[in-house]
Amino acid sequence: MARFEFKLPDIGEGLAEAEVAKWLVKVGDRVVEDQPVLEMMTDKAAVEIPAPGVGVVVEQRVAEGEVVKIGAVLYVLETEARIGGMHEQAAERPKADAQAPASSAPAAEGAVLAPPAVRKLARELGIDLARVHGSGPGGRISADDVKRHGAGPPAAPAATRAAGAIESGERIPLRGVRRRMAETMAESARSIAHVTGFHELDAGEFQAVYHRLRAEAQAAGRRFPFDALLVRAAAAALARHPIFNSSLDSERMELVMHARANIGVATATPDGLIVPVVSDAGTRSIDELAAEVDRLAAAAREGRASVADLRGGTFTISNTGAWRGAQGTSLIRPPEVALVAFGRIEEKAVVRDGRVVARPVMPMSVTFDHRVIDGEQGLTFALTLRSLVEEPEQLL
Repeated sequence: MARFEFKLPDIGEGLAEAEVAKWLVKVGDRVVEDQPVLEMMTDKAAVEIPAPGVGVVVEQRVAEGEVVKIGAVLYVLETEARIGGMHEQAAERPKADAQAPASSAPAAEGAVLAPPAVRKLARELGIDLARVHGSGPGGRISADDVKRHGAGPPAAPAATRAAGAIESGERIPLRGVRRRMAETMAESARSIAHVTGFHELDAGEFQAVYHRLRAEAQAAGRRFPFDALLVRAAAAALARHPIFNSSLDSERMELVMHARANIGVATATPDGLIVPVVSDAGTRSIDELAAEVDRLAAAAREGRASVADLRGGTFTISNTGAWRGAQGTSLIRPPEVALVAFGRIEEKAVVRDGRVVARPVMPMSVTFDHRVIDGEQGLTFALTLRSLVEEPEQLL
């Protein structure tokens, strides 16, 4: 028998470390080539680490929640034959999975191709993934495949269970996305001088344009997410107020101006808040924006977002309307210097031409870093964005 030490490979994007999110096997388990052994978190992207060959896991050198460096030994595999160059092959697979929503390689016998979020959903539903038919390339299983196979909604995670179901004093470790989100938000609250302005927008024309574009997209067999039009409006406002599309280098106290508007769209997922980034939002057509926003949102919810999908943001938008949210303060994602949040559209009594009428009103809050942007600039940007939303034909 031969023993093989599997080391954390270089997963690209210049990352030097990753967090152990979850072990998918136990010591003593037999694994086959390409079978996922554990999940790693890299800058909010979930990456599955596969087995380089057939063998038995005899040691786990790292624990869940531990942050390890590239090259650290993750586990030891006992094999009947020397694995040889398979470690180098395995080192490339996580990188490929992190950059693509699915792998086209066929699954080895006994292995199941499914991203981490899909595996988690299957565990919550009590479904054996080996019995689920994967509709993706190479038999890869999606969340929809799991839902079609089973029945009923997934159980609530421990952090959101009803109070009566939680034992007194129970400790729930923050891991994976939630841990990264906690660290980022704490840094934001400590280091950024937040100022938030609140506004209300007449969303009548915006709704009309959105419904028209959605109907056109549906007729062509496509989807048109509501957020696509918000991204369009934000990109147009950033072009007129470039200081909002900048980053602050806090160590050198230098403002880095960005020629491209890479707009992050805050997306709620079962594992926490993820912000996939629409790159070059200012140069894309409205149809291209719709396709990209739809792709990124689905990838984030299903745990398929790549590292590249989550990096390089220069500005963030958040749409809390789906959560029935109205207005509230937001935390900026460093090193960005601003973000905008849109709330739920509701009919309200407003005065138009001296008369009280009912109009669809959308709340908007613009938050900016007061170290970089002053109040007048913040108000001017908000008024520009308000004009673009209230008169959306100019966006087309």
